[in-house]
Amino acid sequence: MPKEIFPSSFECDCGHQSDFFENTVREMKAMSQKKKVYLADSAPEEHTIVFYRGKLVAIQCPKQSQSHATKKNTPKSTPRTKRATTRGIPDAVKTDVAAIVEHFNTTAIRNPLCVYVPRYKGKFLYLDRRDYGRLSPICRLEYTGHMQKWSFAIYKYSDERYDEEEWFFPGSEHVDGTLEGAMKAGLEAYSA
Repeated sequence: MPKEIFPSSFECDCGHQSDFFENTVREMKAMSQKKKVYLADSAPEEHTIVFYRGKLVAIQCPKQSQSHATKKNTPKSTPRTKRATTRGIPDAVKTDVAAIVEHFNTTAIRNPLCVYVPRYKGKFLYLDRRDYGRLSPICRLEYTGHMQKWSFAIYKYSDERYDEEEWFFPGSEHVDGTLEGAMKAGLEAYSA
């Protein structure tokens, strides 16, 4: 029986533990009040946490065959073939990202009420910014296997989506494949 260990950690029957940010889990539980919501971890063998009515109802494990009911309820928007080829960001890289973002927040922004907040989904790192309590999307970076070669996409509020083809925005000259460059670009594109 899968179980919730902490407010943001879950353990599968196979023994695998999936860890997330508490805010992410809180948002997923809130979204699951009327429909099932799926939260995938970024482990090499990806586990998917299933929430419904604000609670954990199942963990889809790649090591265990899915029941007919679970297969039937798997979201149609993510085909199985695509899922198998998508790899997440390694934990060591996430640790480095946290240190870089924290350093940037304290040295470049220097305002504890305006900070970048990283979040992850598969191979993507989303850089949101909390400005005086309000969390806003800024950009999405795709991990390419190198810390100095992130693929960049700015968030466009006009379309409410991330656009990797958009390069006409203030601060675009800072985008150089690094996290620091992305955060500098985000500060100019969406000033704090």
